[in-house]
Amino acid sequence: MPPSVSSIFVSKFIVHLNKWLQKLCLNCRIVAKAYGGKFMNFIIKDDPRAIIDLHIPFTERSKMLQIIVDAYKWSDMLLNNTEAFKIKRSKNLLAPELKNIAVEFFFMQAMLNNNLPFEYRYATNSNRSHSYIEIYNQNILIHINQVARKEACGRKAYCRDRFINDPESYFVIDKEELTINHGPQHYFQLNHGYQSSSPAFISLGIPNNKGKFSAYVPLMEEVRAINGNYPKSELQHVEEFSFEEFQRFAEGEEIHDSKKSL
Repeated sequence: MPPSVSSIFVSKFIVHLNKWLQKLCLNCRIVAKAYGGKFMNFIIKDDPRAIIDLHIPFTERSKMLQIIVDAYKWSDMLLNNTEAFKIKRSKNLLAPELKNIAVEFFFMQAMLNNNLPFEYRYATNSNRSHSYIEIYNQNILIHINQVARKEACGRKAYCRDRFINDPESYFVIDKEELTINHGPQHYFQLNHGYQSSSPAFISLGIPNNKGKFSAYVPLMEEVRAINGNYPKSELQHVEEFSFEEFQRFAEGEEIHDSKKSL
């Protein structure tokens, strides 16, 4: 069946609109979702890297980086200053999980002290055998993972995979008005690693259904390029009161009940 005059018009309109967006240096493209006699519905395919910069700008990314660097330093200090942890076997078994707990604890403290413009809540996996922190606001959701490579996403799991979606917005043109709607909450992963006293890498990215990042920012390289050096922790000792809070947090007790829990 030959294309209708209206569908040809829409196709040409989209081609010209995308050329116009390129001239404006806008990092998105538009495809037709549907067409009818009364309306046109277009999807805006947002550029993943532009989404990262829009919702988590460099100022916030650099704070996240420092939080993880300090958490690694703190967990290393705990391992080296606690008698039960000084045994090599204890260190090998506990170091990875202690880093995960320390990173969550430091992020929780940063948000409680309003040092990050996000909220946090606790969630569990499908069989409720593991709890973890979620960082969020109206537009974004972030999960934190410890992984082996800076390009790697968190391993496939329903608690993460169900949030993966294409970053997009869409607009509808009808006879009376233009309506622009944003897609679902943007999902990010903040991944770090690996088995050392300081993180070898920290990556913030948007995962896709192939288990890879559609785009990611290597935070340590980014800060080094801007500041001229890799960030370092300035923590000198473990505060006694903070350690008690951390110990209760590691045992599963929420320090403050002012945040949501799922």
